[in-house]
Amino acid sequence: MGSDKVPLLLVTANVGSIFEDPSVMLPIWTSEFLQAVSRMDPKFIALHLQEVGGKTYEKSMQYVQDFVQRLCDCPELRLYDKIRIFLDEDFSSPEKFTALGNMYFAHSTLTDIKIWDFEAKGYVEAVGKEVNSGNIEKVTTKEKVKFPQHFFPECKWSRKGFLRTRWLLRGTAVEFVNIHLFHDASNLLAMEPFPSVYCRSRRRALRHTLRHLHSDANAAPYFIFGDFNFRTDTGGVVKKVTEELTACRLQNGANVDASKLQYRSETDDRIVLTIGKKEFAHVDHQKIFREPWLQRYDRELEALRPHLFEFPVKFPPTYPFEEDIQLPTHYMKTRCPAWCDRVLLSQSARLLIQSGQPDLRTGEARHLQGSRKSVTESSESSGRVSSSDSSPARSNSPARQHQQSSPGKILEKKGSVADFDALSVPGITVSRKSIADPTSIQHALNARGAERECSSASTRRRLVRNQSEGSPKPEANDTRRRADVTPRRRTDYGVIGDATCMGDHKPIYLRVMLQSDRGNFRHEFHSEASPKHAKMEEQESQDSMESPNSRYIHFKMDRPCSVFKETDI
Repeated sequence: MGSDKVPLLLVTANVGSIFEDPSVMLPIWTSEFLQAVSRMDPKFIALHLQEVGGKTYEKSMQYVQDFVQRLCDCPELRLYDKIRIFLDEDFSSPEKFTALGNMYFAHSTLTDIKIWDFEAKGYVEAVGKEVNSGNIEKVTTKEKVKFPQHFFPECKWSRKGFLRTRWLLRGTAVEFVNIHLFHDASNLLAMEPFPSVYCRSRRRALRHTLRHLHSDANAAPYFIFGDFNFRTDTGGVVKKVTEELTACRLQNGANVDASKLQYRSETDDRIVLTIGKKEFAHVDHQKIFREPWLQRYDRELEALRPHLFEFPVKFPPTYPFEEDIQLPTHYMKTRCPAWCDRVLLSQSARLLIQSGQPDLRTGEARHLQGSRKSVTESSESSGRVSSSDSSPARSNSPARQHQQSSPGKILEKKGSVADFDALSVPGITVSRKSIADPTSIQHALNARGAERECSSASTRRRLVRNQSEGSPKPEANDTRRRADVTPRRRTDYGVIGDATCMGDHKPIYLRVMLQSDRGNFRHEFHSEASPKHAKMEEQESQDSMESPNSRYIHFKMDRPCSVFKETDI
């Protein structure tokens, strides 16, 4: 390729709703995705899909083939001559069906590429086009795991799990893990004090996944991206938006599922917020949940931040959007909007990324999570990896400033699930602290872009001034190399189709530069409590205890390895 870095484009999308109206939604979704590919010009694309075939997959699975063909035959991907597709479509096997789909496209200029065979335990050449669909249980170049049913006891038949592949891209081993975690079945139960019963179920499944990845002797640094179904701290959000409101409960006989909570204004008795099992409707719904204050309640990643890294989130919540092409930016009034769809990295994978972002300014650094400032892997110079991206666009927001998490923190013990009566809020009045003034996300992003342009211009002026004052001029080759590489090194984390209807979930992408010839930063588990390890998850399923289980992870690298104690995985 003539470069020591490989541009990667990682995309995750829950596509369930686009298969409900395929004649309209599939062309729109495909067009937006291909425009993103053309704009970012990656050499390797990893597209992770959830709910392939839709929610009524018995009827709509037939459209998946057309979707795949549409992508493979499009002119935008004509130069991607190495294709691997894995689609779990066999819904006749409920004990194994996950409805996950992993699609990988490698550019013709990316010649040194191999994929791992999990049965042969070795890499094989990845050439040509290979589509694995239907029943893919015997395909050995992927690993598919469905979560145990007891992880999600409220769901009669869960399709949740993960689908994993491992690649060797120009001498660097990486894994791509597609994951789908359980959702919040009831807004009323989700109002439990954080972490809710649903949050604990997701955390248990995610920790189960990470243990599995790390226990593999051949494991490589990984990118885990999919529909995590992470939700905001619903109880905290409700408390925030209902200050100075009076709550009342509407009970429909003995049917708890039909019950609702309503919050009314004392001044005019206007209903401001209504919450039911599948209803979450605010009188200012399309505005209030786009304001910066909401991000401080995005807390589900806290417990695992020492082990998983995420670039700053600069986009609005990705779910739930109206499935209406006339209302592409409107949220449905069924759930509190949340950042369900994410792209996360293992800390070892973070070492392989070249972000190309400018150094953090003092004001921006305050907005990064504490865990990002304390990465537990060695680097060549100082033994730490500094944060390499700028702060969230909501620079005036207190979001996430106070959400620092200690790596040694013991996860909270699950309390009993409160009945509906406990969710009723007394009709009391408290002094209201006004929510932050509405701040347009687009304006914030534009302001951030202007800042970067100013910073860039300032850097260019300093360079010209230094040269005019007699400072050594950079060699021609250095200048040319810098001009070629810098724009392509930039890390970009955002939304595809932000102004277009993409279904109820917006696809999320991460574009990064992967270093070549880095081999495999292998990592292993060493359990201090191995006799108890096998029983731990069984105990969790019985009493939902977030039991601490200390381990050590060793990162074997070209340089001396570092060790950190882990209490959350």
